[in-house]
Amino acid sequence: MIGAVAATAVLAGCAAGSTVGPAATTGEAPTPSAGTSFDLALSPAVRSIAFTDEHGRHLTLGLLAGTDLVIADVMTDCQEVCPMTSVNMRDAAAAAAKAGLDASRVRFLEITIDPQRDTVAKLAAYQNLYGAAPNWDFLTASPADIATLWRSLGVAVTKVPQGTPPAKDWLTGKTLTYDLQHQDVVFLVDGQGHERWLEEGTPATLGQQPPTVLKGYLSAQGQANLASPQGATWTVADIEGALTWLTGTPVG
Repeated sequence: MIGAVAATAVLAGCAAGSTVGPAATTGEAPTPSAGTSFDLALSPAVRSIAFTDEHGRHLTLGLLAGTDLVIADVMTDCQEVCPMTSVNMRDAAAAAAKAGLDASRVRFLEITIDPQRDTVAKLAAYQNLYGAAPNWDFLTASPADIATLWRSLGVAVTKVPQGTPPAKDWLTGKTLTYDLQHQDVVFLVDGQGHERWLEEGTPATLGQQPPTVLKGYLSAQGQANLASPQGATWTVADIEGALTWLTGTPVG
């Protein structure tokens, strides 16, 4: 079943990609300014994907039944958007924990679009830059399963050549040989395995900064996105509002 990405985005390096998939059945947004609410079951194929987290632990979305999930796409070598996505996911995870929504109630998952480079060790190094949290994990899987996941959710990912001069990996210093254009999305999935809310656009961190290593790694476009993101944007407060709507527990 195709997912619910339905807003228009702009291709820009590792930033946003063109929209795919049909529009979802929409309802009232959880907050006046943010996102689309709907009800769309994850496919059995997606629920059974064998993921590995940054600690080497194995899990599936099906095994997380009963827990509400906040899912975002990520590529640790992204220079335009992903470091800011992770800032907002980190801060939203902290707000959920403060509201009493521990990891058994709400889990924050950043799932790679780049399984060839985002190894378990690299995901762990990336999260360590932000500070680990018990309700916030980074996941990878086989390339075929990652492609199945994002295709099912309607998220466009396209492999493209590196720019000139090519960037170097922030962790290893090796020259990168490709980039991935992708949409920037956040989904809420309820404990019954239904997609319930979608936000698409550039994360606005409202003054919160990525870790120093990743801030220095941002491209010119990434620096502009950090300082003053243009077009559709989303904030920590948007995720907090969506979680309040979904769980009935005030967050933020």
